[in-house]
Amino acid sequence: MKHIYLLRHAKSEWDEPYDTDLDRSLSRRGRIQSKALRDYLKESRFEFDQCLVSPAERTLKTYSSLRKEILRFPKPEISENLYDADKEDLMFVLHGLSPSTRSVCLVGHNPSLEAFGSALVLGDKEQSLFHKFPTASFLGLSFSDDSWKNLSWGSCQLVVFWIPGQIGKE
Repeated sequence: MKHIYLLRHAKSEWDEPYDTDLDRSLSRRGRIQSKALRDYLKESRFEFDQCLVSPAERTLKTYSSLRKEILRFPKPEISENLYDADKEDLMFVLHGLSPSTRSVCLVGHNPSLEAFGSALVLGDKEQSLFHKFPTASFLGLSFSDDSWKNLSWGSCQLVVFWIPGQIGKE
């Protein structure tokens, strides 16, 4: 069995001028979201063998905030393929994983994470599994095959979908 975790970066800064979109960092709200996510994941049993992170500053800072206190999380691998990706790009990335990788976390952006997560559960349809896939959302999926190459649309089961603003509202 394989596990896929999709993590959308925390809220980014829009008020400050940046040279490129890649340079945008986390806003104050994003730092609060990162802490809430870190607290949730610290208590959880989720583990990743590998973590692929978009090269954007906001994704790097989001994951760095988690690793600061969650030592079981692996060192991030920057993946250029996660920035400006679509769901097919993300599928290509996962198809290329080593068979020894049991679980992977992708730290990236919307709309690709939402489209990818939805298609992995519902199949390659236009509809979304989610009403919203907000910043700092964490999605966990399971895949019952031993080969990443067999991952296909509709082949995953939803394990968890966590949203920072929903704490205490379940």
